[in-house]
Amino acid sequence: MKQVLILNITRMGDLVQMGALLARLREEWPSVAVDLVVDRQFAPVASMLNGLRDIIAYDFHALIDESRACVKDTVVLYREVAAWAEDLSRRRYDRIVNLTFNRPSALLAEYVGAPDIRGARSAWDGGTVIDNPWMAYFTDIHQIRRINRFNLVDVYAMGGSRPGLFAPLCVTAPSESADWARRFLSSHDGLNRAWIAVQAGASDVMKAWRPQHFGVTLARFSRQWDGGILFIGSHSEQGTIADVIRTYREAGGRSAIKNAAGHTTLAQLVALLADCRLLLTNDTGPMHLAVGVQIPVVDLSVGHVDFQETGPYGPGHWVMQPDLECAPCGFEQVCSHHACKERLPIDAVAALMQYAVGQGPLPAAVPGYRLYRSGVDADQLGRYELVSGHEDAAVAWYAAFWRRRWYESFTGQPSRLPALTGLAPDHDEGVACIRAMRPLLDSLCRRADHIVRLTRHMPLPVQTIQALQRAQTEERQKVAQVGAATWATKPLTTAALRLLHQDNVQGLERMATHHAAAYHRWRRETEFMATHLASAPGVDAPMARAPISYAGIE
Repeated sequence: MKQVLILNITRMGDLVQMGALLARLREEWPSVAVDLVVDRQFAPVASMLNGLRDIIAYDFHALIDESRACVKDTVVLYREVAAWAEDLSRRRYDRIVNLTFNRPSALLAEYVGAPDIRGARSAWDGGTVIDNPWMAYFTDIHQIRRINRFNLVDVYAMGGSRPGLFAPLCVTAPSESADWARRFLSSHDGLNRAWIAVQAGASDVMKAWRPQHFGVTLARFSRQWDGGILFIGSHSEQGTIADVIRTYREAGGRSAIKNAAGHTTLAQLVALLADCRLLLTNDTGPMHLAVGVQIPVVDLSVGHVDFQETGPYGPGHWVMQPDLECAPCGFEQVCSHHACKERLPIDAVAALMQYAVGQGPLPAAVPGYRLYRSGVDADQLGRYELVSGHEDAAVAWYAAFWRRRWYESFTGQPSRLPALTGLAPDHDEGVACIRAMRPLLDSLCRRADHIVRLTRHMPLPVQTIQALQRAQTEERQKVAQVGAATWATKPLTTAALRLLHQDNVQGLERMATHHAAAYHRWRRETEFMATHLASAPGVDAPMARAPISYAGIE
């Protein structure tokens, strides 16, 4: 019997999003035993997932707090964790899938050990290394998120297992929680109401639509909705919910209201969502719970949220995104205007909710936002179809190109998606960028090869090597700046820089060889892109001849 250990420590949503991974592991190995390491506060969510043998909980948040506050000596903390993890090491797992991309989880993965570790693991010098191409791609997403078209559900599933049939997310509440939810939603006036759920808050105010907009939207929705409105969330969101309800009533809202925020267990929350017809929400953990109980979601994607990464997965959901050049913004970006929160038209959100519950047509397209319908594509992966609004032509072209390219390169299988027709909208800019990169990459390759030869000399010419490395660093910065200028070359540049820094080798000669191989690969992949831009698109042969390796250097 095969045994797999999954490390998933950080967030509630990440746990639900690994549902497709669990299904793929069972498809790969029908009798597989899957164990999960999770933070103690999220163990209740893990208990509602299908396909786990054992849930191993640890108070990682307390561990981090104790480390930061120096409550205990660092060596003592490491010894305590090592003693706890000793039992995991004795289980002799066949595979470890680490979905938490930080140094502590990488150390834990390496300590427990397995012949096949996917995701972050410790390098020989205590750094972090990632071998699997899908997991390595995950670390690049934030640099190329405008053209990313892989939901993290699929990244987890294919990185931790392999491609396969589409697998919906699934969360199941205990029967006692389902009974509690029915009692909670039962009406005191004898009416058997239908309910919609609303999550107006979020863990980060940057990704939350304004409470006043929620209130007015719900008031307009209530003109036709004869059911009730259920507010969900944490106790800390009570102030936000009070603002929503006040605006709702001032705007003439008529539907009955119940507020469950802060008054439920996670199992009870899942049961409440299962009894609702719809969830209107910001990008939150409960959004993924709603997907897991198969109710439609209307996702308001504002701030630094990118629904292509973390939006509702699978068919039957809707995403509204502001039509702004800066949307979505970067995670570390400080926004001075929050204009995205004014771009989602209240009437359109209310109309979309009416459509989702079967009480009206799709809202007519108006400027200011993009509307997407979720679904499943020909490769059995999640997708989002633009229903109304405008996408930048170059972004759309390269998103389709790289979606197909990455799938074929990472899986070694042909994509069922159609090849692109027509040249890239910024064809001339891409060609000019590559023309500027070529001499710089040629020089980098020559210098890297020269450094490799010098590392074999005895005595070692240290000063000469150091001078070459300084020149190499300056030249690499130049080519990286040029390569980041277009979507034709930015993904290759992002991957190349990561590979250069992920030098999990010992010894000067081996490190120099690793760097030289990375520069040559960067050069070859740039040439492949040049060939593609210069020729008629739709020719699949070059893809097979020039695979991208995100795992390491060939």
